[in-house]
Amino acid sequence: MHAGTQQFTTTDKDLEFLARHGVTAKNENSITFDRDRGWDVTELIEKKEKCARFGVNMEMVAIPTHALNRDGSSVPAYMRGDFTAGDEEIELVCKLIRQTAEAGIPAVKYFLCEMENQRTESVPPGRGNSSYSTWDLDKADDSPRYDEPVTAQMNWERITHYLERVVPVAEECKVRMACHPCDPWLPPGFRGVDRVLGGPDGFKKFIDICPSDYHGVNLCLGCMAEASTDPRNQVPEIIRYFGSRNKIFLCHFRNIVGGQNKFQEVWPDEGVMSMYRNIRALKETGYPHMIVPDHAPGHEDSDAYQAWAYEFGYIQAMIQAVTEAEAA
Repeated sequence: MHAGTQQFTTTDKDLEFLARHGVTAKNENSITFDRDRGWDVTELIEKKEKCARFGVNMEMVAIPTHALNRDGSSVPAYMRGDFTAGDEEIELVCKLIRQTAEAGIPAVKYFLCEMENQRTESVPPGRGNSSYSTWDLDKADDSPRYDEPVTAQMNWERITHYLERVVPVAEECKVRMACHPCDPWLPPGFRGVDRVLGGPDGFKKFIDICPSDYHGVNLCLGCMAEASTDPRNQVPEIIRYFGSRNKIFLCHFRNIVGGQNKFQEVWPDEGVMSMYRNIRALKETGYPHMIVPDHAPGHEDSDAYQAWAYEFGYIQAMIQAVTEAEAA
């Protein structure tokens, strides 16, 4: 396992910053996307080769799920039950997977969410006047998201429809597919939706649909904590469940204070989880991929690189600590 990122471009400045902080892998988000043609394979290869010159492996690329819907919604038609338009979107996803394989990139990340991520106002300020991404169910907009309720059964039908068409292509191309949770976990029926991929129980069902070595999860430790009643003890066991089955293809490494229905995303050393225990669980299962600080608290300093430097250093120290402990 190694430190990675999904936040930086392929400019010399950004790649030097990553190399300087021991980040040896990245997920690439900034690929030119066309709804008809997908990606330009030449661009993918050129960016991958440039990253390699700085010692950074572009080992994953993000499917632009939020941009698939031609009607402008950030939710794809296939997750809204419109399979006429949705199957066109799914064919485009299959094209992106083939282009990923052609460029020699071994993995993609994506999500299957029925509505947007939910957050509320970030108050109060945190350590050193940091701004923390916040969710408080009692203060949230609870107006219905759609005209008609979306049940769990409907969600699973839409997810299965997608997987049955996409996973065989991923297997044929030998491209791992890492699905991110829907953030945050929500009580059933919130805004008229039964969210099914917000936590570990949904993911356990999810990995058994279309079983394949190329069908797995982007295990976000923050999301798992948000779905737990005892994050400190439950999240390491969640890691072991999916890790022992070789289903973790990307790990998002962040901490929270709080839990279900009320939490803030905080610096990794000040939350409710022991990030050492979490990374030890990853090590125990033989996890071989990126550990990524997907989010960092905001702050007023003009240079946001400061926050990422702290996150990368923390991850590097945790990896070294569990590695040294195992060797002792």
